[in-house]
Amino acid sequence: MGISEIVTSTEIKKLQIELKECLSDDGMRRFKSAAPPQVNPEEQPTSLIPEQIKYKFKCNNLRVAIAGSDRRVGTTITAMNLVCWINTHGGSACYVEANANHHLAHIIHLFEPEKLGNAYNLEGNDLYITEELNQKYNVIVLDCGVLSEPRIQENFIAADIRLLCGSAMPYDLARFYRAIERCKNLSVQSLGLFVPQDLKSYVLESIDPCIVFGDSSLNLFDPSANDDLYQKLLAAYISAF
Repeated sequence: MGISEIVTSTEIKKLQIELKECLSDDGMRRFKSAAPPQVNPEEQPTSLIPEQIKYKFKCNNLRVAIAGSDRRVGTTITAMNLVCWINTHGGSACYVEANANHHLAHIIHLFEPEKLGNAYNLEGNDLYITEELNQKYNVIVLDCGVLSEPRIQENFIAADIRLLCGSAMPYDLARFYRAIERCKNLSVQSLGLFVPQDLKSYVLESIDPCIVFGDSSLNLFDPSANDDLYQKLLAAYISAF
């Protein structure tokens, strides 16, 4: 808050006039800045809202399995964001919790989504605790949790597309490398999350030259997070209108 009631005159008569002005209901207006114009949110230019490109999805019940090299490497949020991306860009997708971590139970408890059949619908996205689906979707996204040992889980092996998430922080690199090695007989896209910029070249040279790097997301239902990544991941199954 600025100071606006300022008496500057040195002559008695002018000083009296300024004092009266300061003590008036309106106060001294000559030093008060004009109030900023009020902006109605409904009148905001639509250009500020990014337009989402729509695609034609050429697949039915395409199974995308997402697993992590370890816990807390972004597996669940990547799966949720992918579902949201597909639903926002012209397709239909659902999330299936294909692990025993019970993350979905916590999400349901917190957000209290509407239940439609076997699906919990949250912000237009169908979430399932089991693979008993209400309908067909273009894409079924399976959250497989941590890549199991010693045997990789069957739903990850049987998927049409496999995404392996890992953190490339220095203390996570060994486990990420071992997970990639265990999947060498499968077609798997490795995804590095939480990767410091100065480590990316090292990861490409030492861990996997085909790794792609994703941006970390803090929003489970962000339709624009890692837009380029998801577009490339599904490139064979989508086309522009």
